[in-house]
Amino acid sequence: MNKPADWNGALEALREAKVVALACHVNPDGDALGALLGMSLALRKMGKTTHPTWGTPTATVPYNYAFLPGADSVVKPGSLGEVDLFIAVDCGDDSRLGSVKDAFKKAPRSINIDHHPGNDDFATLNIVITDASSTAEIVTRMLEDLGTPFDRDIATCLYTGIVTDTGRFQYANSSPEVLRLAADLLARGVPATAIAQEVYESAPFGYLKLTGHVLERAKLLADHGFVYSWFTRKDLKDTNVSSEETEKLIDLVRSTRDADIAAMFKEQSDGTYRVSLRSKGPRSVGTIARANGGGGHELAAGFTAKSVEDAVKAVIEGLSAQVQG
Repeated sequence: MNKPADWNGALEALREAKVVALACHVNPDGDALGALLGMSLALRKMGKTTHPTWGTPTATVPYNYAFLPGADSVVKPGSLGEVDLFIAVDCGDDSRLGSVKDAFKKAPRSINIDHHPGNDDFATLNIVITDASSTAEIVTRMLEDLGTPFDRDIATCLYTGIVTDTGRFQYANSSPEVLRLAADLLARGVPATAIAQEVYESAPFGYLKLTGHVLERAKLLADHGFVYSWFTRKDLKDTNVSSEETEKLIDLVRSTRDADIAAMFKEQSDGTYRVSLRSKGPRSVGTIARANGGGGHELAAGFTAKSVEDAVKAVIEGLSAQVQG
């Protein structure tokens, strides 16, 4: 992992700050939460006051990550006060900060820690490493250089970030170095089995019903090697499933051998659809997402569309452009 030019400056800022706000992206996943809480716990261990959050009104930890140490320390975004330093974790651009974007911009110093291609270096200090497996991996390396002792709680958060963004070490970003790092974290008492159960094998009964709807609607466009499905706000209400509990649905759709590109379209409260994209490689979904105002990695990305039809059209146009290119 190549350390960027701002690495030492960021470490010095972390040493000097006394009151630190931290925010991950809205609708946080395991990497965002693991990096957020792991850094927050480590800074508290260093004697800092920290305020972890993200830019949605309730900033409620999703049910399958509620086990994370420090989850009860998340504050509402509106309660942030004066800080010495504001850290953004796992945000591809500053729009992903949501309602805390203005507070981030007003902070006297800021650090942007991320691994997404296309990050626009929106902080005063930018730690963007696109060949890292996860933001949690970057945070782990930073804490190592700070000399912060890792306890079981910190290691649990960081391991969760790494294991989720590597797809349980199934994705191409699972390098030998990442596996060795995960082993080092496990050696600190990380409950790997319990994490796997909470993240991947725990869902409300209604989720089974929602799964049925999603699989019944699945469409295969064989000429494009593309499979997709969708769900609506009504589906969530009828099955009593929260939006935060739907993160794993795309894995069901992408499991077919007949397509290497998969998408899940999730209706939002304003009627638009959040598009989650996955690629088995080598074709890039990151390119498609960025062309439509979104972002992410080459094999996992997302954007927002006005309708299911518009989302399908955007993906097909993006895939066709890659063939022509």
